[in-house]
Amino acid sequence: MLNVLIALWGSALIGWSLRKWPQKWVGKLLPLAIWLMLFFIGIEVGKNEILTSQLGNLGAQAFAVTLICSLTCALASWAFYEFVYCAGNKVQVSRKTSAPMGDVNADGHKLNPKKSRLRIFSSMKDSMIIVLFFILGWITGALGWGNGIPEHATLFCLYVLLFCVGFGLGQNRELKKSLKASKKRLLFMPLVTILATWLGSALTALLFHDYSLTDWLAVGSGFGYYSLSSILITDMKGAELGTIALMYNVMRELAAIIMAPFIVKWAGPLAVISIGGATTADTTLPAVSRYAGKEFVPISIFHGILVDFTVPFLVPFFCAL
Repeated sequence: MLNVLIALWGSALIGWSLRKWPQKWVGKLLPLAIWLMLFFIGIEVGKNEILTSQLGNLGAQAFAVTLICSLTCALASWAFYEFVYCAGNKVQVSRKTSAPMGDVNADGHKLNPKKSRLRIFSSMKDSMIIVLFFILGWITGALGWGNGIPEHATLFCLYVLLFCVGFGLGQNRELKKSLKASKKRLLFMPLVTILATWLGSALTALLFHDYSLTDWLAVGSGFGYYSLSSILITDMKGAELGTIALMYNVMRELAAIIMAPFIVKWAGPLAVISIGGATTADTTLPAVSRYAGKEFVPISIFHGILVDFTVPFLVPFFCAL
């Protein structure tokens, strides 16, 4: 865990010191490190015949934790929405205006439905590529073609990934802008997501006894950040729990994108942000903008960055308990 924190925050310090000179090549290196890392995890899973035979069971557990955490996040964010906008009748916001369901945004301007939908579903591309590399790795391992890979290749990719993530955090300037543009009470939204996810993880631990409470809390604490969290869990707890974490995080992100209109309709605009977790600053942001409304974009960015910020701390913490 100490090595992870040193690699992450050392690179964040480097990124912060170079914030006046953006280094775009680091952003291009990040997806390559993720793809290689997930490919190696897939090989490890494919080589393990016992683990491969349990993929159906692991998928069912990943779906269960996704569903439960999504429900707890939706309920908690709905209650928080009522508290922020309706407590004391100080501010009243109509959900019809804050959650446009058709081809009109929160400002009343018409949207091009084709372009809007393409933008939303194109954000699923990264998730699909991640899954593809994992499947390719699994096939490679199952066929016995991955035996020539160096022993420390996975660890090397992990440190490259940590460097890219930390460096990106150090150079990010959006957090300050988002803080200024959001209501003060909404700044507690990341805490709502974290606590609601932990509640969902704890409920999952009551249903599935193959793993401990802290294991489920580690899985839940990925908050949709499938690359880093699943890699950390695989490194610290093994490929089996890492596979559950990968599937859970991908499912959570896809749920926020695909189910966004229904989530907003039944649980309010903050629910899609909470379910999106760490992804609301990037991949799920188009869905938030379209279905929750543009006025929720600043808090979505702030929420995504801050929740993303907690993953390298919380996942290793629960894995170490």
